[in-house]
Amino acid sequence: MAPVHLGRGGAIDYRVRMSEPRERAAERVAVDAFVKVQGVDGQELVFRTRDLSETGLFLYTRVARVYPIKVGSTLSLELYDFDQHVACKVVVVRVVESGSAESDKFPTGFGVRIVDLSDADRTSLRAMIDRIRAGEVY
Repeated sequence: MAPVHLGRGGAIDYRVRMSEPRERAAERVAVDAFVKVQGVDGQELVFRTRDLSETGLFLYTRVARVYPIKVGSTLSLELYDFDQHVACKVVVVRVVESGSAESDKFPTGFGVRIVDLSDADRTSLRAMIDRIRAGEVY
């Protein structure tokens, strides 16, 4: 995992990491799966994935609505794989907003980095990615 930069008072500063050249800690796979997200306020939202890796996901929705998702937000996430799911904590590291240069190429949404994942869920996530690579699902 890439080093995390600490800002004033020891707080994590995600803006510094995002300004550095993008390096991928893990290979991404294209996948369209449902993801349930619960924010700190307890609100549950459903998104779809654009891609997935062992270290993060990109989430989006086609529903025109403003969501309270900001860089640095910590969320609880459940990624569904048929009748099973992988649960983890993630932090928002990038937001693609409507009207941005990036939104011309990609759906609006946000990228998250996995920051807390049990060993069992990590094993399930790896198995899911392996099945996607093999063309067995999605």
